[in-house]
Amino acid sequence: AAGIRYSFFYLAGISGAGRGETGAERTAALCNCLHPITVGANMLTIYPDSALFGEIKHGNWQEESELEKYRELRTLVAQLRIETTFAAFGASNAFQMQGSLPNEQKKLLSVLDRIIETVSEEELRRYRKAVHHL
Repeated sequence: AAGIRYSFFYLAGISGAGRGETGAERTAALCNCLHPITVGANMLTIYPDSALFGEIKHGNWQEESELEKYRELRTLVAQLRIETTFAAFGASNAFQMQGSLPNEQKKLLSVLDRIIETVSEEELRRYRKAVHHL
């Protein structure tokens, strides 16, 4: 009502293994109510000296696979029903993309489908390990 424009930041993988798509659905539902001008997405990267890495070592949390993160992004894009820009430009994203929704939603989904169908988990893991400046 005040005309304040804002963006949402989405961190794929933060929900943990097996929970990402549910998190994406809930986030899309929230975005659909609040109408951010941009939904920006990045991929969770876990470092050996982080508290989250300690949780993994103690069996308290399980990391999503790289392909799960892309399925999660696909779910998010598919569930957005508002006019917004979806952008995944950060270095944590092995594949960068941007599109205006709803006009370019099918294009974005096609890009995500192609990644999911043709890129291996090993390729995505190699990328993640090679990016040291995240």
